[in-house]
Amino acid sequence: MHTTSNSLPMLEAIYFDGHSAKKWPVTITLLKDNIRVEGEGVHRQEPFTPAMLSSRLGNAPRQLHFNDGAYCVIQDHAAFEKMLEDAGHQSRSTVSVLESHWRYAIIALLLTAAAIVAAYIWALPVVADEVAKRIPAHLTAQMDQQTLLLLDKTKTLQPSILTLAEQRSIRDQLSALKAPAGQTKPEFELIFRNSEAIGPNAFALPGGTILVTDQLVKLANQSPADARQVIGVLTHELGHIYHRHALRQFVQGSIVAVAMTWYLGDISSLLATVPTAMLQTKYSRELENQADDYALHMLQYNHISPSVLADMLMKLERHYAIKMPEKKDSKYALDEYFSTHPLTQARIKKLQGQHVEK
Repeated sequence: MHTTSNSLPMLEAIYFDGHSAKKWPVTITLLKDNIRVEGEGVHRQEPFTPAMLSSRLGNAPRQLHFNDGAYCVIQDHAAFEKMLEDAGHQSRSTVSVLESHWRYAIIALLLTAAAIVAAYIWALPVVADEVAKRIPAHLTAQMDQQTLLLLDKTKTLQPSILTLAEQRSIRDQLSALKAPAGQTKPEFELIFRNSEAIGPNAFALPGGTILVTDQLVKLANQSPADARQVIGVLTHELGHIYHRHALRQFVQGSIVAVAMTWYLGDISSLLATVPTAMLQTKYSRELENQADDYALHMLQYNHISPSVLADMLMKLERHYAIKMPEKKDSKYALDEYFSTHPLTQARIKKLQGQHVEK
């Protein structure tokens, strides 16, 4: 940097007119609120604002931009920053100052990581819930169909061997249940299938379909036999439908794709991912407790002891404790996909401690 005859500091730079690749060697003079650029064929003086400057990134040249697309490339950082300070301007932006200190960079990294974790734990479930509420019923119905088609296609599901009378009895008992005050009973479709690969299980799909395996009904009929144990499990699944758990978990697992699909209105890409995603759905303890609470209140209101659900959970727990080793080498390994209900002793004890409403 050198000075002019009137002692104003001057700085050498390269000027580009924004229309060609030609370079013009120029000098820059900063007159407090005005910037002057002079060189052979270049003479311009304009009001100066810090917004015209690019941020400093290491030793990379800084650029001074003009409204018409022209710009200057400045190599001498120290001289230019002194020129800015002498003219009463901040020599470096806050961002560039922070970037130059490794402590600040580490703090920024930690804050970013904390923000991501916080968003995952607290914000993502809220967003997933809001998106789930806005997915139309006809789309969730198609999601159910796609999932069932996959299971049928892979021979995972076989036609039920339960008699029509047995199926009707379970369906009628579930339909006859009434929801207590402050709690509604969601619409549902009960489907029975035989599946040795899945074993005793029942699970709710996003559109209100509840799939019940023959193996679950048979397990309930073992000693001590109680057909109401199946109803207990199904009220739990109604709780999942009521709270839209399956849809929320699916949305949460693919939030960006689902949000864009919902926004753009293209359901084809969403439906293509549904079957696999549904098979991999696992509920958190919080969601399972919500479904348990729903079942508990509905059973009590209909004068059925919640212990029927606890008894069924214990049967399932004993069954999988025995069968799990031999299923590890199963062709489908579906115990990993359909173990959506962690059978904890805390849940069982909670249900056993409840009484029937008078």
